[in-house]
Amino acid sequence: MDAPQPTPHAWSAPVPNSFPGQPGHPAAQSGSPAQPGYPAQPSYPAQPGYPASGAFPAQPLVTAGYAAGLGQQPQGHPWMPNQPPPKPSELPVEPREYHEFLRTPRMRWWRPIVALGMGAVLFLIANLLVSGGAMAYDITVGNTTLENYTSLQKFKTTPAFFLANNLGLALCIPIAMLTQWACFGQRPRWMASVTGRFRWAWFGECVAWLLPVFLLSLVADLVLSGPPPLQVTASTGFMVASILLSTPLQAAGEEYLLRGLGQRAIGAWFPRTAGLVVSTGVTAAIFMWLHGAGDPWLNAFYLLFATIASVLAWRTGGLEAAIAMHVSNNLVSMTFLPFSDISEMFNRQDGAGSPFVLVQVVIMAGAAALVLWRAKRRGIVRTAAPGQQPALAFAAPHQSHPIPEPWRHDDGYQTGPR
Repeated sequence: MDAPQPTPHAWSAPVPNSFPGQPGHPAAQSGSPAQPGYPAQPSYPAQPGYPASGAFPAQPLVTAGYAAGLGQQPQGHPWMPNQPPPKPSELPVEPREYHEFLRTPRMRWWRPIVALGMGAVLFLIANLLVSGGAMAYDITVGNTTLENYTSLQKFKTTPAFFLANNLGLALCIPIAMLTQWACFGQRPRWMASVTGRFRWAWFGECVAWLLPVFLLSLVADLVLSGPPPLQVTASTGFMVASILLSTPLQAAGEEYLLRGLGQRAIGAWFPRTAGLVVSTGVTAAIFMWLHGAGDPWLNAFYLLFATIASVLAWRTGGLEAAIAMHVSNNLVSMTFLPFSDISEMFNRQDGAGSPFVLVQVVIMAGAAALVLWRAKRRGIVRTAAPGQQPALAFAAPHQSHPIPEPWRHDDGYQTGPR
């Protein structure tokens, strides 16, 4: 007798989106049907917590991180909603020039007032301490008397007071940087330039262009006025060392305090063009007033000098060019100072100047124009937005598209064609 042929398995055909043991599957109801020659098999028990349907429910798409749009900061962290929103940036979030670099999301109307007051108080304290020490020394050793420091008509400059004056002005560098940090939150490195550092290569190039021009001015002065009487004194060596070591710091201190802290704090109140005009005019007037000149020609020189320095800082995005001009001018003007009587060097009363200062201003303006031409040729960075959040960029896996950050370039030059 022939053996019976097995019938097709009852659940051998696939059932879409269903598995044995799930509701709707034949085996979940009756198990495996009996086959000739084989006992019936029990059904597979349904697993607790398993979806009733074979299809999995749709998962929600997480989009909280992009609710504010690409490149924008959400109100809270998308994966940590209980976290507070980030603080406003202390750095510009849109391209800013040097004089308006304190116009940031953290700017408040009272911050410039506090900064200007704090800078002025620290400047006075530093100068009183340093100059007071030099005065006490001179009186003790007999170089001067108390009357020399209490009367403008009898004031007498000594080598010790000259050095103390330079060091007091040099202290304006840390005073300006720390005041900006305390009042606006910007770290000291952002005081030098919009790139966040002092561009030494650019500073050296500015000195190389400016110093010969000021030497030509000195030669012209000698031709027109003749050389002054010269002699070697007991303080000649001390004065040479003091001029070479402290005068560059003194010039830089004045720039940090006025073109840096002063001009930026005032410019933070106004839009770009108005801020430039107002801050330049105010800081130039303060620069002239601090020199205490009673001669109209000298006052005109100081006013125009400060204006040219502000233009250099504006068009080059930093203090390097202005400091280079200030250092070059002061060093050249003090060429014969160690071999002269310096007791009257701070005498700036009426008659101390002459119309020749206008010639010096013209030469200075020409030198500044040369520096600005070089800055344009070299592509010096003059605007930056270091606080800006970069937009997300999607690229193919084999490609790389880094976000350009010209304010981080090593030499402070813009990338790309020049």
